[in-house]
Amino acid sequence: MARIGILGGTFDPVHMGHLQMAEDAYRQAGLDLVLFMPSRKPPHKRDRNITSEEHRAAMVRLAIEDIPQFIYSDYELQREGMTYTADTLRNLQEEHPENTYSFILGGDSLFQLEDWYHPEEIMRRAEILAVSRYGMAQEQIAQKIDALREQYGARIQIVEMSRLDISSSEIRDRVRKGKALEDMVPYGVERYIRDHSLYLEP
Repeated sequence: MARIGILGGTFDPVHMGHLQMAEDAYRQAGLDLVLFMPSRKPPHKRDRNITSEEHRAAMVRLAIEDIPQFIYSDYELQREGMTYTADTLRNLQEEHPENTYSFILGGDSLFQLEDWYHPEEIMRRAEILAVSRYGMAQEQIAQKIDALREQYGARIQIVEMSRLDISSSEIRDRVRKGKALEDMVPYGVERYIRDHSLYLEP
């Protein structure tokens, strides 16, 4: 039996903050592996043009290629239509009942979790690893965790993350403006972005 962490997202592009989240969750929660799972078409980002699956997948593979505990997964990219975490977890458990799954998300996402597709399924099928970044309102997060535990029986563990304020939107903006990325992404990812002229258009 393996304890598997899942870090999903558009990864447009993947950056050092994603790697730090995964590493902190891996160590603090005692995971065996972390799956980096790019989303095919996330429902909450319908209003934004997302870089092609091919480019996003390639950048994730480059970012984690030398980290053995991080595994690239195209699980959601292989599915048609919208990708929902509840469906992904159900399918994974049916295919690999010997494993347990932990879903890694930012602590701020706890406050939107009940608006996701079938949140009760997510919290029933996976432990939630909520990454608490520097400066977040700890008391509010603790109250939200208590509420989710009471209503859904959720299993939630806080993962403390060192200060690392990076966002994919900031990276895209810096590329458009011709600014250096200053170690915001792994070297291979920055080179890929430049070589393929990504993010030059709004």
